[in-house]
Amino acid sequence: MNIAEKYTNLEYLYLMADGDQDMVQTILLMLLEELPEEFEKIKMLNSERNWEELSKVSHKMKSTLTFVGNEEMTNANKAIEDCSKNNMDTHLIESYIRDIEDKIPKVVEELKQKIAPNG
Repeated sequence: MNIAEKYTNLEYLYLMADGDQDMVQTILLMLLEELPEEFEKIKMLNSERNWEELSKVSHKMKSTLTFVGNEEMTNANKAIEDCSKNNMDTHLIESYIRDIEDKIPKVVEELKQKIAPNG
């Protein structure tokens, strides 16, 4: 993480893009769309206590968070996946959701700052 990246670490994104700035921009736009959408699904499925689907959505969100590079969010998401997949300690999921929810606006703001002015 560099100084400008307090909540994200985009090293993996840059590594995967291998210098292709168009790919970087495409993935950043995808992250800006998918991260809030996937997180809203997680909150909804938790409120419905649909552990099986919650586990699946949380698993899918792992790849999104890999590109974001926020270890705390990644760990909270992994805990959500584990709790829901095993139907154990599901009462803790709400706390993990709050951990992610606190960081999403900050992550989104940092990602927006990385988008090239011309798109």
